[in-house]
Amino acid sequence: METVVISVLVTLGVLALLRLLGALAFRRHLHRRGRAFMARRLLRRIDATPEQERLFLEELEALRAALGGLREEAWSGRARLAQALEAETVDAQALDAALEATMQRLQELRARAGQAVTRLHAALAPAQRLQLAALLRSPGHLHAHHHPCH
Repeated sequence: METVVISVLVTLGVLALLRLLGALAFRRHLHRRGRAFMARRLLRRIDATPEQERLFLEELEALRAALGGLREEAWSGRARLAQALEAETVDAQALDAALEATMQRLQELRARAGQAVTRLHAALAPAQRLQLAALLRSPGHLHAHHHPCH
């Protein structure tokens, strides 16, 4: 029964995260041009080459697509979770089966994110990686209206 409770809590946490990401994605969808602008601006800040820019944007799009697949699976997982909650008693095996597909998609997204970071790491020069790491540590600098001095 403890496994069922943990599974439900994990699923609810994933659903809450997906709802937040969905809200952000909708907001960003309205500003799609702004998102591409921000990505290119970040790439300019690290002096990315056109090849690095293309790779970065490809990886960003692949992650966005993977997140969309996770979101779709989470919606169907919600329906399966609702069915489990409607039942007279909770069937632990049925609940685990209902949550498995969503958890599998989450693992796939995690693996895809790891691949993206690995590819970007390999494509960037050491100085660019240090610049990007510094920008990630201080998110306020991502939105600064100045360019770093060279």
